[in-house]
Amino acid sequence: MTITRKLKILYLVLEMDVGGLQRMVNQLIRMLDRQVFEPYICCLDRGGIFYDQTVSNCAGSFILRRKPGPFDMKLFARLYSIVKKNKINTIHSHNGCSSYAALTGRLAGAKRIIHTDHGRLVPDRKSAVIEDRLSSYLMDRYVGVSEELTQYLAATVRIPPDKLLTILNGVDTDTFKPLTIEDRYALRRELGIGAGDRIIGTVCRLDPIKNLEFMITCMPAVVKLVPDAKLVIVGDGSARKALEQLALALRLEKTVLFLGQRDKIERILPAFDIYCCTSLSEGTSMTILEAMACGLPIVASAVGGNLSLVDDTNGALFRLNDKDAFITIMSTIFSDAESRYERGQISRRKVITSFSLDRMVTQYQRLYLPII
Repeated sequence: MTITRKLKILYLVLEMDVGGLQRMVNQLIRMLDRQVFEPYICCLDRGGIFYDQTVSNCAGSFILRRKPGPFDMKLFARLYSIVKKNKINTIHSHNGCSSYAALTGRLAGAKRIIHTDHGRLVPDRKSAVIEDRLSSYLMDRYVGVSEELTQYLAATVRIPPDKLLTILNGVDTDTFKPLTIEDRYALRRELGIGAGDRIIGTVCRLDPIKNLEFMITCMPAVVKLVPDAKLVIVGDGSARKALEQLALALRLEKTVLFLGQRDKIERILPAFDIYCCTSLSEGTSMTILEAMACGLPIVASAVGGNLSLVDDTNGALFRLNDKDAFITIMSTIFSDAESRYERGQISRRKVITSFSLDRMVTQYQRLYLPII
């Protein structure tokens, strides 16, 4: 296929703050073939920690600051103008943007509209299900980031089967990688973590769907079995104050450490001993994949895409909110350093084999190309 002009891709997101969706979009834009594609980024709500980094790789960038309500007509008009003025060929939208992408794309004459769903709320909002279902009829392809999510989109959201496909998230394994023991201890000193501490770590948006209160309430029992255990939580969000108050009420102020929002996650993950995800719902978690690439064993709730990422060879799954199982798993993994190391090595090999960034980018680029 001969490319006579660059294909202009508009990436439509709510914001570019901390989160797996945002990291995926940032990586995808960074890795696009610039001989073929010209990316643009548009945030409906606000920028965020990844915004400036993403903008540096884009031909154009926009923040529209959506007004509260079901549909902002002024924003729609501005988005329509952006698509027309910049002669956008393809709109690639992400969670929360499906209706704006579908309507704008069709009315403004975009040749292709693609949407990626990164995960659903639990329980799913009826309004979101209806919005995504109706929007899908105006789209060309609708992507789920895990097989479990794609099945949900087919069965519950009822996306037309001929438009559905799965593209697994990918990780840059040159950026996310294990460190030497010396570098790991130096990193721990930078973060204020003791060399001998047993670190259970997590990186996420501090939101109720991440179910972090469950992890915190398990820590008193974990510490009884693993006296040097500490929980390190990286991220910020609406639930932070309540989580800090919970840790204080349980007298865990020296056991549960809140590091706040950080932008260089590859300089934090290798400091952990175990990566943990207790989410109520997940697609294909970018942070789990990044932790795997850093050579960490994974402990995760048995929901969504976690089922495809974690098993007893590289960590362990537990039933959602099963405290006894969670506490036992932590004690078992910490009790055997050799097994813990081997599980981490298997984690990294699994990412290299099945979740490479190059594979993900190639699959999305193939979706963009048919518009010629």
